[in-house]
Amino acid sequence: MPPSDDRVPPVRSRRDVLKGFGSAAAAVAFLALLEPAAVARPTDGGAKARGLLARLTLDEKIALVHGATDPERLGQAGYLPGVPRLGIPPLRMSDGPAGVNVAASATGLPPVSTLAASFNPELAREYGEVMGREGRTLRMDVLLAPQIELSRALFFSRNKDQTGEDPYLNAQLAVAQIEGVQAQGMLAMAKHYLANNQRNGELNRSDPDDPATNFDFRVDDRTLHEIYLPTWEAVVRAGVASIMAAYNHLNGEWNTENRATLTDILRGELGFEGFVTSDWNSVHSVSVEDGLDMQMPDGTYFGDPLKQAVRDGTIPESAVDTAVTRILGQYDRFGLLDGSRKSARAAIDVEAGARTAREVATQGAVLLANDGALPLGRAALRSLALIGPTAAQVAVSVSGERAYGFEDRMVSPLAALRRSGDTDPRHAVGVDLTGTTVPADVLTPADGTGHGLTRTPAAGGAATTDATVDFTGDQALPLGSSYVWSGTLTPPTSGEYRLMIQAWRGAASLSLDGEQLGSAASPRDGFARKWSSIVPTTDGLDNELVTVTLTGGQAYVVRIAVTGWADTVHDRGPVEVRLAWVTPEQRAADIRAAARLAGQVHTPVVFAFNGSGGSTGGGGDRTTLALPVHQDELIEAVAAANPRTVVVLNVGDPVTMPWRKKVGTILLAGYAGQEGGWATADLLLGRANPGGKLTMTFPKREADHPTLDPAHPERYFGVDGVVTYSEGVFTGYRHFDREGIDPLFCFGHGLSYTRFSYGRLSVSEVRDGLEVSFTVTNTGDRRGAEVPQVYVGAAPHAPVDMPVRTLAAFEQVELRPGQSRRLTLRVDERRMSYWDTAKGRWVLPAGRRKVEVGSSSRDIRLKGTGTPR
Repeated sequence: MPPSDDRVPPVRSRRDVLKGFGSAAAAVAFLALLEPAAVARPTDGGAKARGLLARLTLDEKIALVHGATDPERLGQAGYLPGVPRLGIPPLRMSDGPAGVNVAASATGLPPVSTLAASFNPELAREYGEVMGREGRTLRMDVLLAPQIELSRALFFSRNKDQTGEDPYLNAQLAVAQIEGVQAQGMLAMAKHYLANNQRNGELNRSDPDDPATNFDFRVDDRTLHEIYLPTWEAVVRAGVASIMAAYNHLNGEWNTENRATLTDILRGELGFEGFVTSDWNSVHSVSVEDGLDMQMPDGTYFGDPLKQAVRDGTIPESAVDTAVTRILGQYDRFGLLDGSRKSARAAIDVEAGARTAREVATQGAVLLANDGALPLGRAALRSLALIGPTAAQVAVSVSGERAYGFEDRMVSPLAALRRSGDTDPRHAVGVDLTGTTVPADVLTPADGTGHGLTRTPAAGGAATTDATVDFTGDQALPLGSSYVWSGTLTPPTSGEYRLMIQAWRGAASLSLDGEQLGSAASPRDGFARKWSSIVPTTDGLDNELVTVTLTGGQAYVVRIAVTGWADTVHDRGPVEVRLAWVTPEQRAADIRAAARLAGQVHTPVVFAFNGSGGSTGGGGDRTTLALPVHQDELIEAVAAANPRTVVVLNVGDPVTMPWRKKVGTILLAGYAGQEGGWATADLLLGRANPGGKLTMTFPKREADHPTLDPAHPERYFGVDGVVTYSEGVFTGYRHFDREGIDPLFCFGHGLSYTRFSYGRLSVSEVRDGLEVSFTVTNTGDRRGAEVPQVYVGAAPHAPVDMPVRTLAAFEQVELRPGQSRRLTLRVDERRMSYWDTAKGRWVLPAGRRKVEVGSSSRDIRLKGTGTPR
């Protein structure tokens, strides 16, 4: 569509301007004529850092501002070699944000989306402690966590790694995680700065200079300050050691070279004194003067090009000194320079990590609806069926940048229930993610004769024919084997097929008619994990699943390649590979079998998931909020067979529910971590009481959400290469409140197996805010946790449009039956203010404010008013 007249004009970046000059000298002369740029506050880094800086050569300084390859290859994401001559040790960086992601095993914590639903900062601090403690044990120094960007777009593939749509909740949980990590002597690196809320248009890794596929994200100043910067301000005040600059453009500049955000705001306005690191391969120029201190994972720009720029005078050495001093300042602060750092534990405390993982999975479960089916009663326990692949295999999480977990602890909900002694459920797969080996009679070798596929050694040699590609278990190929299989696949009928390439100890890929459909078991950073799908195959292979529509009788050119892991990859061994599928007929039969079983039992429990095949957490955003692989159809069929159907959702962000009116009980278990099977069993049996709350609004329709409103394609899909945050401060529940839209489930919603009443509200004006006091009573017959939420309304005569209600305070409280507790929560003045763009400061508008206390943003129990001083 053509641009409207009020569109923001194109912004030329500083880098673009420099390209217009014929020489470095001309560029420097031009920049000297520009208006003075804001300068970050001086960073002295302490006496040790200053002393070391004076002794460093230029080459040593350069080595401290970009990544390198770790000679020990521990499987971490990044490595800084240090300067052994001066006693500056290496710095090893592990991916987060849910556990330590290296070659060695670490606790498989539930992702942050599950943690956030607990609304419990103390639990978030414990979560951080586990990561920091285990990171130190595994010889890591920096954890790339927490991920604190706001969940603005429902399609964003990494919402599972974030704490939801509200900046206040986001800030509270981010600070707690950082405190937990850094208390163990581990540096935390908060990511991804700034306005990094979607993959669509974020960065085309194959062509980062193409404006058609690398969108400019436009965010106005008020929205930045009220929605996206509060958490960054909070983590800076909490003393986070490092911040990661994101991939995307923001208001005309790449985030890694955006002086306005890295220097003016982050250092000048927020007062950050740590070091800024690039996201991996996100640097586009030698931008050390703009506020970026370290390039990861290599020195493409901050290596030899930076050294040459210093030598020829294009960049002053003082800019490098500033970056080095910021880095060494954090070395010194954490005791890396003098040996005073907190000692690391010799071994991972597996049981302690497991206890935290189980507690997060329990507290992070949200009871969305309950018609009385949960907890399971005696009749249900005598006649129970579990349906779905994540019932028989625990849904730890999806995709990477997390600790995979200890496989021997991954007990499924089905197994946990059976071991409980209370019930012996039957099981139907419903949706088969392992499939069956593609049979020989639909495969034809490359020469067109017989059945099967032609196998050729990758290094050359004689070709042979294999009836099927199923080299697993005792039939695994020798260590290091590399082969290509070729020929055609001719499906017997037309329809939708699920094709799976399954492998372990060898990287495998599948192509159809020349197009690569997927790959499995590919190593990264010297190791591989089984996370191509929501769960591995039932026999333990990594499993890439792709849905394709094929025409019966038509021959499709198929190619399978497997490359045995190199000797630099951990856990190398015999190579397993398999080509499997689920035919349209088998898919329909699986659903019929599940519905038939549902009709034979008192209570069927359907476990539904998102994340199969990379739709959540992978390299690209989602394209729909519907459950994948026909799970809506499965739930409809089961519910039609038995009205007592219960649904357990293993998802990390909202999904639509076309079957909602047919299902009375829904438990959002989330991605549940390595101990999630036990936690889910506890919740179903009533041994634990769900008390989690939604951190994102679930819409009834995709179009109800501000970023998916068809009238505003600029908000997510982009218009002419520009994504505009035109919803402004009305993100998430603020949008639903402003527009009067009823959500499927609102922000802050979550039921319990017990009941809570609220009473005796009082609102007091105190210095810099309000104090809100009220009483919460457990009026049911079970112990349970509730999260009372305080919301403040808009100022009556504010000069700007303010949200109907804004979350201003909350506290998780656990009560025995009949127990009451008086709570007093403080509402800070900032939560009632707006950012005045003309004055460049926060303004508290005059007048009385509505104060609401409730169990969710739409379940308001108490109302009052207060006038902040």
